[in-house]
Amino acid sequence: MSNKTKTALLIGGLVLAALLVAGCAPSAASEVQRADNGAVGMEMPAAEPMAEEAIEAEGFAMDESAPSGVGGGGGNVSSDVIQQQVERLIIRNGNISMTVQNTVDAKNQIEERVAGMAGEGAFVVQSNVSESGREGNPYVNMSVRVPAERFDETMDWLEGLAVEGTNPTVSESAQDVTEEYVDLSARVESLEAARDRLLQLMEDARTTEDLLMAEQQLTQREAEIESLRGRMRYLSESAQLSRIDIQLQPYILSQPVDTRWRPLETVREAFEALIEGAQGFGDFLIFFTIAVLPFLALLGLAIFGVVRFVIWRVRVGRRKRAAREAAETEE
Repeated sequence: MSNKTKTALLIGGLVLAALLVAGCAPSAASEVQRADNGAVGMEMPAAEPMAEEAIEAEGFAMDESAPSGVGGGGGNVSSDVIQQQVERLIIRNGNISMTVQNTVDAKNQIEERVAGMAGEGAFVVQSNVSESGREGNPYVNMSVRVPAERFDETMDWLEGLAVEGTNPTVSESAQDVTEEYVDLSARVESLEAARDRLLQLMEDARTTEDLLMAEQQLTQREAEIESLRGRMRYLSESAQLSRIDIQLQPYILSQPVDTRWRPLETVREAFEALIEGAQGFGDFLIFFTIAVLPFLALLGLAIFGVVRFVIWRVRVGRRKRAAREAAETEE
């Protein structure tokens, strides 16, 4: 075999080896890539649920930390979400009118019971005492606020103060203000977002006119927000503390018969009646003289004129008739 033949075979062998290596390399790379993809495919499904759980956990924490009716700091919250977060707000009010043995003692007992619930927010709104002519047993009107969860208990206790055998007049009312509270919360959120935009506009304002206009709008939004928040506080407090109006009347049969004779008081009352009668008669004369008498005078003059005219006509008629009769007689 010649040297040229050996050289040709050697070159052919090298080329074939190169082709085999080149054909195996992509296959190996593909296997490595498939292996990598397989590893990634095994890890990613486990990583994605973890991320979603973390987001859900974070969102739940934000909702829990947000106040009732107001969304968290992560953005605006829809009315449906607010509705779920806010508990039902029920405003309960009561009114009771009853007869008691001693109104002053009953009033003191009510005040003591309310004072015992002062730690829960209870308090006496107002208390009016009006004398009824019976010393030490006046009529009493009261208004108190008690915790809503103790409303029924308090109403039952108040009915127990009434005289046995009498029927207290009791009325209760309940108003669900949850929807109004939710609407107010949503409006507050909207106004707060508008306020934030106005603040940004004020920072970016380039002219005094733009700044003043934005400041005017900001003041209006702030006033609206404070008004809505005040209404929300009122609804919330009214739902937490129920109002009860109480009327206490003395039991007449339990009052002692007044046998005291007061002649001086009778004399004083008689003089007062005389003076009041004289004043009334004087007022009548003044009113009659100014408001009625002028019309009566005009009416009297008119009637007098008509009567005089009728009399004159009658006389004239008689004279004519007499003259006519005299003329006929002479003929």
